[in-house]
Amino acid sequence: MGARAREADARLLRLEAKFNAASDRWNAATDRTEKLEAELDERLRSLKSRLISRIEKAEKKEEKRAAAFGRAFDRVMKTRARTIEGLAVKVRVRERDYTDDEESEIAILNSLVDDIKSLTGGP
Repeated sequence: MGARAREADARLLRLEAKFNAASDRWNAATDRTEKLEAELDERLRSLKSRLISRIEKAEKKEEKRAAAFGRAFDRVMKTRARTIEGLAVKVRVRERDYTDDEESEIAILNSLVDDIKSLTGGP
């Protein structure tokens, strides 16, 4: 390109340089965004993995606690109430039990009936 053509298109050449600089900045910003997104994805994968592990541990602990709760419930229902206060204990245990499980309800009722029979000298 000759000097004369350069002078005639000097403005256009400056605009091209500005365009190229803007393009380079945009590409750099895009690269930065991609790196941050990749970092986020990696951190989320790592966090998710750690949280899943913690949830699994918590679930195992919850299962153990539920089993212990069930054993404690069974011990209360199998222990004979000898007074009205003893019957009230079983009623309070029933109120604290967070289930409407029919099997549990039957166990509570049978236990209370047996206790009342024992208290009254019934069959």
